Amino acid sequence: MRILTVHKFHYIEGGAERYLFNMTDLLRSHGHTVIPFSMHHPRNLPCDYSDYFAEHFNPDQLRESLRRPLTLARKAARVCYNRNAQRQLARLIRDTQPEIVHVHSIYHHLSPAVLSTLKAFNLPVVMELHDYKLICPNYIFLDGQRRLCETCRGRYFFNAVGKKCFRDSYAASLLVAVEATLHRCLGSYKKNVDLFVSPSRFLADKMKSYGYGDKPILVQPYSLDLSAYQPRYEPSDYYLFMGRLTHEKGVRFLLQAAARIKDLNLIICGAGPLEAELAATIKAEGLHHVTLAGYQSGEALKTLAAGARFTVVTSEWHDNSPLVIYESLALGKPVIGSRLGGIPELIDEGVDGYTYTAGNLDEFVNRIEQLKGEPQRAVEMGRRGRAKAERLFSPDGHYEKLLRIYEQARSIGGRR
Repeated sequence: MRILTVHKFHYIEGGAERYLFNMTDLLRSHGHTVIPFSMHHPRNLPCDYSDYFAEHFNPDQLRESLRRPLTLARKAARVCYNRNAQRQLARLIRDTQPEIVHVHSIYHHLSPAVLSTLKAFNLPVVMELHDYKLICPNYIFLDGQRRLCETCRGRYFFNAVGKKCFRDSYAASLLVAVEATLHRCLGSYKKNVDLFVSPSRFLADKMKSYGYGDKPILVQPYSLDLSAYQPRYEPSDYYLFMGRLTHEKGVRFLLQAAARIKDLNLIICGAGPLEAELAATIKAEGLHHVTLAGYQSGEALKTLAAGARFTVVTSEWHDNSPLVIYESLALGKPVIGSRLGGIPELIDEGVDGYTYTAGNLDEFVNRIEQLKGEPQRAVEMGRRGRAKAERLFSPDGHYEKLLRIYEQARSIGGRR
């Protein structure tokens, strides 16, 4: 099968890209031809189809054009409707003749305009939902004050302007509200996508609640190459956080907890805008048992995770389906995660981890104390986590489900 994938980045930026590349490798290992479409970027991985990619575009360039109204208007229009991406995509389709399309994240850089191009060629379209962008202009159900918010309800997008939801800016929030409203009016997603895939039940239910109930939305967790994750079960003297150092990841909350648990080390892996603030807090409060390990990836990150007693996911937003939980379980580590978004779907309470009420410091600290005080219990929970990963996240099972998804999309697309 010739499968066209469409995603704005062709390099590892986060969990969406990691899943996309894992999925691509999985499909190719079964003999399928995968044809990527993305945009040019200095960080892109090598690709045989890069000559077809759209021009590099970064919406942050809008700030640089504030004193040039015409340039600003053109770039703002590209966020909403990228005609260069449409032209390049059409050229790629004509030359490669794909049979089906798997769309991932396209907003702002490629724009939802590419969806109408796909349907102009009468291609079946599957769209992977990595976030809440179709129903929330800010992607993550947080307002400008970083509070949980669902005011837009999938249609009232101009609420985002008054709340400065996007990048704490009236102008940026206005732009994404216009973009969301435009594509809702055009029906860019509803008309041109045959089938949606969500890695969490939580996101699928939100999509149905806010206007997408008439479209098939299948729940399909992500997958991992489990052979690349060798579990370790020996108790250790530290626990681990992996993720971007941002407010919504709960890293300030994490340090508050660490201040109350000083007889177990904490390693924080990641980079982000709060890194300097966290370093200052660690120094000022004498949290000598807390280590900022910086950005880690690949084998270095796996080694740190495999050596931990357990991992923590302190998200303060409706985290969709964090890959760090998949990876923790695959490495035989129990997980303590906040009870938000799709996180509880990945943790069997008391079996391979614990959940807690987001923001409840006493409950979170109590969960840590349980795994700290019973190291052998943590080992047994880790073993059960690995067994679950083998059962639910294995590539073979994921591949079979992908084929069924593609077949269903082709049957729907054929009725158009």
